[in-house]
Amino acid sequence: MINHQKLLAISLVLVTTMQALPVRSQSFGAEGTSSAAPINLEPITPEFKNRIGISYRMGMNITVDFKKFGGLALSDPGAATGGAVNRNYDNGYSRVDSSGNANNQTWYWGYSSPQSVQGGNLVLQSYSTPANASSNNRGDDPHHGFEINYQRELYRKPHWRFGAEAAFGYSLISVDDSRTLHNRVYRTNDTFALNGVIPPNSPYNGTFEGPGPVISSEPSSRSTDVLSAAATITGNRSLDAHVFMVRLGPYLEVPLSERFSFFINGGLTLGAGYTKFSFHENVEISDPAYGVTLTSGHRSGSGSETDFIIGGYGGAGISYAMTKQVSLFTSAIYQAAGHVTNSERGKESVLDLGKSILVSVGVSYAF
Repeated sequence: MINHQKLLAISLVLVTTMQALPVRSQSFGAEGTSSAAPINLEPITPEFKNRIGISYRMGMNITVDFKKFGGLALSDPGAATGGAVNRNYDNGYSRVDSSGNANNQTWYWGYSSPQSVQGGNLVLQSYSTPANASSNNRGDDPHHGFEINYQRELYRKPHWRFGAEAAFGYSLISVDDSRTLHNRVYRTNDTFALNGVIPPNSPYNGTFEGPGPVISSEPSSRSTDVLSAAATITGNRSLDAHVFMVRLGPYLEVPLSERFSFFINGGLTLGAGYTKFSFHENVEISDPAYGVTLTSGHRSGSGSETDFIIGGYGGAGISYAMTKQVSLFTSAIYQAAGHVTNSERGKESVLDLGKSILVSVGVSYAF
């Protein structure tokens, strides 16, 4: 008979030997034969569908037009006809005297320059320049800002990826202009018959009550001359703008290598522009032919305004994958976002974002 202690020892040896043997997977063929194959368990690389990025943004080709500057008219010659009309000129006057300009004559007249006496007539001038001088296409590129963007991948193929993006951006735009502007001047010439009167030497100022030398009170003729660039506008103009923009649209990304990718994007632009416009100006009209110089004195104005913007954009860029989740990128966007207008005391500043180019450099994170 087998001893119980020997039986227990044999059992322990068998168990230990079986545990030490390698375990193999077996599959059985059609004829019942078995074959062993190793099982490889590798982690699956996740496909990151989302990406968020932040970038420094540089704006170029952003311009400002400063409009409706100048404007000066210090006298009023009245209608071209009529004998009982108060007429004021920049180098004299012809007004209604105490007689009511009986027989279309007046002693209430005067002049300041000897050039006004021409033969047997008194010729007086009234000057005006319109408020339509402009300083256009002023820009101080580049303008600085930043952008935060989010992308969601929607489709992925071996050679391209397609998705949608949304971005929020901010730009600070500051433009100053101090160019001297010139504008045309309209000179109105009214001719009064002296009727044989030899006028007193200039300057002469007749009175309402009189008496004094009497001349015709109604112009015998009126003409208008255009003096090119006879008005000079000096001073400075400035615009400070805070522009907030939102971009919405699709993008297409094409891998160029393991790390480099090329992408294009485009879509809708929405935004708002807060602008502060200020100006200082002096207007001077000069006509050496009649010894006339007119000045407006100092003018200034300042104010803020908010305007909304809508437009579109299209761009392209390149990204470089530093890791599977972190990438560097640079891009350029052409943006057509319209205009922002600010009006103060009849003057205007027009911020033109219709042809701006935005260059960005930033970093993104995929998750």
